Amino acid sequence: MTQMIHTILHHPRKVWLRRALFQIHLWLGVLLAVYVIIIGLSGSILVFQDEIRHASLEHVPFDEANIAPIGAVIATAQSSYPTSKLTFITPPLKDSPQWGLYLTDAHGKDKTVYADAASGALIKQHGRLLIDTVLDLHVYLLMGRTGFIVNCIAGIGLLLLAITGVVLWWPGIKLWKRGFFVAFHHRWKRINFDAHSAIGIWTLFIVSWWGITAVYFLLPERVSAVVNVVSPLVGMKEPHAPEPPPGQAVARLEDILARRQTISPGYLSGIALPEKPGGNVTLYVDRLSPGDFSHRDIDTFDGHTGELLTVWHYGENHSLGDWFLWLMYPLHFGTLWGLPVKILWALLGLSLAVLSVTGLLMYWNRYLGARWRALR
Repeated sequence: MTQMIHTILHHPRKVWLRRALFQIHLWLGVLLAVYVIIIGLSGSILVFQDEIRHASLEHVPFDEANIAPIGAVIATAQSSYPTSKLTFITPPLKDSPQWGLYLTDAHGKDKTVYADAASGALIKQHGRLLIDTVLDLHVYLLMGRTGFIVNCIAGIGLLLLAITGVVLWWPGIKLWKRGFFVAFHHRWKRINFDAHSAIGIWTLFIVSWWGITAVYFLLPERVSAVVNVVSPLVGMKEPHAPEPPPGQAVARLEDILARRQTISPGYLSGIALPEKPGGNVTLYVDRLSPGDFSHRDIDTFDGHTGELLTVWHYGENHSLGDWFLWLMYPLHFGTLWGLPVKILWALLGLSLAVLSVTGLLMYWNRYLGARWRALR
């Protein structure tokens, strides 16, 4: 045991486990190379999606006192897309002065359209907004629900790359400082190796976190259950809202929205509509500022009676488990703490693409290049 520890600390390349992990890291990196580049570049763009979407839409003055009735907006959307189901609505706010309408057609394909805040008329678009396509690519890989599952599984692969990568990075006690920097006075192959190693160790935490969030996005209930065993959830424990029994009456959405103002004052940022008339209606209310999804009330109402079923004060954390789950989204997106953090997160996203490219170049230098020259 003493000899093994000495070898790990001073001569890690001689450890058989390291050689095995190298093969896993190598082939998993090659397999996921294109995916990592796509997810990194698209993620960097999406850090600024609100600004890009705002710039892509027609600029109109916003008057909070002159907002179209939501019933009229829904009626316009349904008449314009009679074969699609309206699933989610984002009301107009100062920074996004238009209605956002999310629809799903009979084939399960999603579509996003926008409506004028004052008139409720649909805003003419020449095709889909580019930023919405980038969002679809980053979340669903342009393949709908199947693409989301594939994305999460590949994200778990990213976590394995981070875990194996930190083992491979360790150069030994005498050289450990060198692994944090790039020696630019060497030849390009060594510079490429140093860049892959240094970027990998400096971005280890956030890349690992992105992999952890992939597990959470795919299996949120199971991850929450595991976290709850380690540290009981309090504020991040989602309340259960029972589905209302069958009935004929359907509550007016306007009445539900009016009732919300006394229950959860704040900025209404989203309305989740039921699949069937009379189903539960869920409202998302940002407590601190518009767009701050980390501190919001999530109110669920009975779609038949309009009565309040549950209120989830999302972001009121009381345990380590609460904090762990709450950090899933803020650390994944990096959009809540101002422009400097946004720029940093965009650069971190770009680092994924750089890691993939430098890794492929290392593979070329060590193996493919020689094979290619032998074939010529």
